[in-house]
Amino acid sequence: MMLGTELQNLDGNLKHVQDTLLNKWMGDGLTKHLDEEKQKHAECMAQARADISKLEESVNSFKMQAENNKEALQQRIDQMQTARQDIEKIKMQTEEMSRQEAELQGMIGTSVQQIAKEKELLQAQDQVTKQKMEELQKAVGYFKDRLGLKFRKLDGGRLQFVFTLIDVKNLDRAFVFTLKVESKYEVVDCDPKVDDLDDLVAKLNTTNNLSAFVQAMRRRFKQLV
Repeated sequence: MMLGTELQNLDGNLKHVQDTLLNKWMGDGLTKHLDEEKQKHAECMAQARADISKLEESVNSFKMQAENNKEALQQRIDQMQTARQDIEKIKMQTEEMSRQEAELQGMIGTSVQQIAKEKELLQAQDQVTKQKMEELQKAVGYFKDRLGLKFRKLDGGRLQFVFTLIDVKNLDRAFVFTLKVESKYEVVDCDPKVDDLDDLVAKLNTTNNLSAFVQAMRRRFKQLV
């Protein structure tokens, strides 16, 4: 009796399980289940695509940042190289300026010495000129009355000698030469011309004897009459 009851219960349970399985996995139940799973799968795929898109955006952002960092680093490297080159140029310019300054100091020292020497030379020449002018003044005073000599002082350190009383036919006729006095004597004008004038001037510069030169010039003028 009990065995029969248990068999009936087991049979009922099996039918219930069978009905449940058939209703869930067959017909509308199966279709609904598949639709639900499909929807879940679609949602998972959409979420996965969204996550992948975000990851790709992050990767691209990292790449762009890396490129920007690379460019910035290269710019800094270029700036450093340019700065090094500028420093080298400034260093070379500084060395060149120092060298030029040393050369300039040397040139200034040489110029100062040269100027001092030239100043001494000019002073000596001026002294010689003054002495010769004094000798000319004395010579003019000596010959003025005796040789019919007149004396004119012209610009530019020039002295003009005018002889008269040479031509007996015309005692007022003027015989003229102009003497320029600097560090040496130079005749810049002579009327009438004297053939050996250059030799007489050379002798004057050698002997510094102005009186003898004036007398020699008067004799040359006398010979031309």
